[in-house]
Amino acid sequence: MAGFIHRTTELSIPAKGAWLSALLSHIPDAKALLVCVAAAPIARADSREFVFTEVFRKAGYATLLLDGLTAYEEKRDPDARFDVPKLTERLTQVIEWAQHQPQLGQLALAISAVGTCGAAAIKTAEVIDPQPFALVTRAGRIDLAGAAPLRRNRVPLLAIAGGSDDPTRDPAAHAYQLLESDKSWLEISRASERFIEPGTLDEAARAALQWVEQWRPATLDLASNG
Repeated sequence: MAGFIHRTTELSIPAKGAWLSALLSHIPDAKALLVCVAAAPIARADSREFVFTEVFRKAGYATLLLDGLTAYEEKRDPDARFDVPKLTERLTQVIEWAQHQPQLGQLALAISAVGTCGAAAIKTAEVIDPQPFALVTRAGRIDLAGAAPLRRNRVPLLAIAGGSDDPTRDPAAHAYQLLESDKSWLEISRASERFIEPGTLDEAARAALQWVEQWRPATLDLASNG
């Protein structure tokens, strides 16, 4: 993996009546694909999520940063990010798009979601085939998925929360108790909701990579070595 340099491409992907901005970084023989989704714009090489996913690229993953909303939608309606059904349908359609791309379709999939897209990731994982092998949420409003989807979830989930300055922590913690899947809770006490405090985003990224590596299908290594 160390010999390859990621090729990064800006994309517009159709989903649920909109063209969503996305940023794909890919190398030959990638270990897996990490889709990172948020309602706020993240599909830029200077975004915090690009920094967050750099640890995955260094570890040999392909990454797809996805804006769940268009810039116009996000600016026009601050409550649009709480439209979990729309975010779920869009994330589902983008993953289906990826599954039909020659360079991505054979890769196992993990999802990292921020904010309200945490709920969309849980609901998406239930309907796509094959299911993702791991989920990571950060300041994730997994409570917005609803009790039934949380209980039905079977994908290993790492929930990363900030400390007392993170207003998403308590709702997510209550929802976390409903999960019957393999799960882990990581609280970074010095972090606020946006994880802007020095070192907090890096700590979250390292934990996310460790979780994804833990659940990545071992058969993928055998296939790549064979």
